[in-house]
Amino acid sequence: MIKLNRTPKPVELTSELQRELTEEFKSTGKSVWNRDFIKNSLLVFSNNKCCYCETHIKEESKYLEVEHFHHKDTYKDEVLEWDNLLPSCKKCNGTKNNHDTKKEPIIDPSKIDPKKHLKYWRYRIKGSDDLGKLTVSVLNLNDQDRLVKKRFEIGNAIQEKLEQLNELADDVINGTQTSTQRKNRIVNGTKDLMKEGLPDSIYSATSATVILTDPEYQSLKTKIESLNLWDKGLSQLEIDLAKTALELEK
Repeated sequence: MIKLNRTPKPVELTSELQRELTEEFKSTGKSVWNRDFIKNSLLVFSNNKCCYCETHIKEESKYLEVEHFHHKDTYKDEVLEWDNLLPSCKKCNGTKNNHDTKKEPIIDPSKIDPKKHLKYWRYRIKGSDDLGKLTVSVLNLNDQDRLVKKRFEIGNAIQEKLEQLNELADDVINGTQTSTQRKNRIVNGTKDLMKEGLPDSIYSATSATVILTDPEYQSLKTKIESLNLWDKGLSQLEIDLAKTALELEK
């Protein structure tokens, strides 16, 4: 889970339409939120990801559901309040169910930075305080089959790539492969890997955390710097990843 920057509500959702549809929902229970302009706007500010688990919503069985942070059946007047709507996968929306987020608050990633309340430990998300712990529990963010295994696969792939890049850098430092092509391969490969931890990538919190905390990354950075190949692009990527990465549980 990462911090999301909510975009302004869609222009189609006028105050008049919102009132009309809210009354329709209160009278009939109809899914008045299932409108393309609402869903598309939600997808924009979440980069097509579930706001909670960071899976790609458009993949099969993970399609977008409009999530009401304050549950629609309990807080009917908020059924179309833009600040109450979030993009969620079917699994997270169903797991959260009708949890009362006003009586027992959890993290709303469009308002609260998750990294202030969550930590990372062996591909599992841990709450660093009561808010974080309840969030992990309510959303089942450590679902073994659906999430933890996927984080492990991503982390393992990142670690393998870091090892490969370190080997390429060693060849340049040792003088066995010093071509411009080889140097570019190291720099570009590092940039491509780091981009996996940017907000528009799936499981970006996992990727950013694994990259920045792996000793292989620190070793690679030192080698690239020694070759005078560390540039502004790499520095900016590191800054961006730090905004997404979670602190490790000690």
